[in-house]
Order: sequence, then C-alpha cells, then structure tokens
Amino acid sequence: MHFDTLPARTLLLCLAVLGCEPRRPGIPDWLRSAPGSAVMAISCRAGWALKPPNFQGLLERFPPAWPAMDLFLKRTRIDARQDAGRVTFYLTRPAGEGGTKTGGAPPLGFLIQLGGFRDPGKLQAAVADAFPAEGTLPMDNRQFPLFVVLDAQPWRIRAMADGDGRMWLGDQASLAGLGSGSGPAQAALAASSGWISRAAAVQGFIRPPELLAETADRLPGDLARDLPRGIESLCWSLTPGPAQDSPSLFELSLVGSKDAVQRAGAWIQRFLAAAAAVPGASLESPEILQEDLRIGLRCQLSQRQADAVLARLNQPRILFR
Repeated sequence: MHFDTLPARTLLLCLAVLGCEPRRPGIPDWLRSAPGSAVMAISCRAGWALKPPNFQGLLERFPPAWPAMDLFLKRTRIDARQDAGRVTFYLTRPAGEGGTKTGGAPPLGFLIQLGGFRDPGKLQAAVADAFPAEGTLPMDNRQFPLFVVLDAQPWRIRAMADGDGRMWLGDQASLAGLGSGSGPAQAALAASSGWISRAAAVQGFIRPPELLAETADRLPGDLARDLPRGIESLCWSLTPGPAQDSPSLFELSLVGSKDAVQRAGAWIQRFLAAAAAVPGASLESPEILQEDLRIGLRCQLSQRQADAVLARLNQPRILFR
C-alpha cells in the first residue's frame, strides 16, 4: 500500500493533469443549511434514499424516524423517487443544557430535510392538506407554521417549511434548534466539504467535538479511541463506478488544528489498512492531500471495502446496485 507524500500544491497539480474532478467553491445547500445542533448527517438523492434498504436502514436506528417519514410520504402522495431533490438525515444534539435525571446525556434527536425539489410549493401545499396545523415556530425573525405528523411519546414529530424551499421533518426539540447556527462550526464544515465532490451520490459529515462532548460511547470505537482531539469536522462521500462491478470512489476530508491534522495522518493510515485487510480485495494507491489545517483522502473501494470503512464511521451500508 502506497501513501502519497507529495506537497499539497504538487499533488493538486498532479490531480489536475490526471483529469480528476476539480473541487468547486462553496458547499451544497443541505450542508450550508445544517442546523448548529447537528452532530452527524448523511445526504443523498431522494430516489436512492427511499429505495429499501438504503436510507430506511439508517432511519430505523432512530425511532420513530422511519414511521414518520413513511407516513409523511403516504399522506402527501409525493413520489420523491421521481424528483431530483435530496433527502438529508441530521442527528441533533438537544437544545437544552444538562443531562437526564439519572445523570446521563439526554437522547440525541433527529431532523429530516427534503430540499432541492423541482416544485417546493407543491410539496408545501401537500403537507398543509395532509396534516393538521399546530402553532408556529419562530426562526430568523419570522414565524413558520408547524404541522402534526406523528405523536409517539416522548416524540412529537412535526413538519415545517423554512421559507427557502426546504421541508423539515423532526421532533419539536430539534426543529427549535434550526435557527441556532454556529459560525466556527459552519466554517469548519465548509472547509472540510471543499475536498468532497459536490456531485457525489451520497455525502455526509461528522462533528467530532459535539459528539465527544456528549458521551464517548456514542461514537464508534475507532473514532472515539483514535481520532485526534482538535479535529473539528469530518466530511465523506461515496460515488458508484460506471459499471455493475466497478469500484466506488470514496472521499474523506478532515479539518482541525495544525497539530490534530498532523496526527490525523496516522489515523487515516489505519483507516486505509482496514480497507486493505478486507479478504479478497486489493487497494489501489490512494491519493492523500494534506495542508496545515486540512487532510484529505480519495480512493477506489469495492462494495465490501466500502462497507468496512463506513462501519468505522458508524454509517449505514450503502448499496448502489
């Protein structure tokens, strides 16, 4: 297994000469609109998201996320599989302070965003027809109506259109955190997403400090044990190859302090070693790019290798075929 040690500018030039897709400025809307309370997210095209067992497997980890999503689609009669929009799942930190009565951290919440649809007005009208209204939620000096989707104690699942063409679905506590953005955290997300292809089929992020601030057992073992403190944001993506048996392109980007990024190089090597150890699979020379405050990885992975590396990030299995 070969690890590229070329300086950052030289490696960027090499990638350009080889015809690799250039990184475009800016970040996608699903990431730019991520609430400050989000500690983890996964986003993909709506058609793929709603094809079992892909996104459904993720939502089933967080009851009642899947029942609420299933009821939402049935009542609105919106066939998201035929639309170019995206579905994004955010795992959110509770808006309140302190832990539970037993001294532990409060349970994490969730939000589901439907964004980028061709006719957001039609989607909003369908929600208003399908679900009863229940009060409003103040955000950015405006009031947005809430619609009752599902009550399953202790969850109170509501739907809300944010005025920018996005529809949000989630528990009231998480919806209340939509207006609480975090400048430094958002800047870290923007930086880490800069080395992830905006055209990638499936994309995600993790904010390690927020997860570690809750309880370490909420992180998969590898992240909790080995990811250097000082890494502020981790973005990843997966894009299928052109043929049925083609490997998928995996991208990973971490942003943090200079010391944390330097120490993250060893973490990435262990990350790649896990992929190389998958029986019956080979690992082509990965591309590693490093700057003072950012380190990134691009490599081709088989289905079994992709399963292994996503499991290390505590992400669901992704099947494109």
